[in-house]
Amino acid sequence: MKPGPEMLEWLRSRRSVRTFSAEPVPREVMERVMEGAITAPSNTNRQPWKFAVVRDAAMRSRIVNAVSTRVAEMKAIIQNSRHAESYGDYGDFFFEPLGAAQVIVIPQYREYPDLIANLIESGGGDPKQFTTASSMQAELCSTSMAIMSLLLQAHAEGLGACMMAGPIVAKTEIQTLLGIAEPWRMVGAIAIGWPIGDAPARGRKPVDRVVQWIDEETR
Repeated sequence: MKPGPEMLEWLRSRRSVRTFSAEPVPREVMERVMEGAITAPSNTNRQPWKFAVVRDAAMRSRIVNAVSTRVAEMKAIIQNSRHAESYGDYGDFFFEPLGAAQVIVIPQYREYPDLIANLIESGGGDPKQFTTASSMQAELCSTSMAIMSLLLQAHAEGLGACMMAGPIVAKTEIQTLLGIAEPWRMVGAIAIGWPIGDAPARGRKPVDRVVQWIDEETR
């Protein structure tokens, strides 16, 4: 157990790592990483998540190719606009870390029936007049917490990891490759491997800019 200040420093040491060595990540290490992921809390403990852990090199290559193909298609269109120069090779970040990773994890979530909305409707009310589970995106929020737990366990194992939204540009292709079907939905991709060098620290907005303190009212 880490005391509070030490834990905070450890959290600050986590980085989004995008360059990896060719050393394989043992299955038992990834099993611990995934065990860490599922310790996350979830809405009414539904645990609305699944994870495809892709260690097979051929399948990883297919995923990378699917993303790079979609990126190339988008870039070809953008080249015809006045934003071509500013876009540049930005889309390469959508797949390059995946190409170097020894493991690609594809998190998924599913939505459950909105019980409160159904109860409101059964009483003759309009669920749209209330914020219920569907509009809260409760299951997506829960899965996001599991992703953060995964990243922290990977960090504790000495692994590098990078959660990426960019690969969703090839959502249809990746879901087909991995057999992901409704009600399950892909939530980005996580590149994982043994890091090469130290990833640079990224600036963080100061607490005073992002936190509103509601202390006891002064009378």
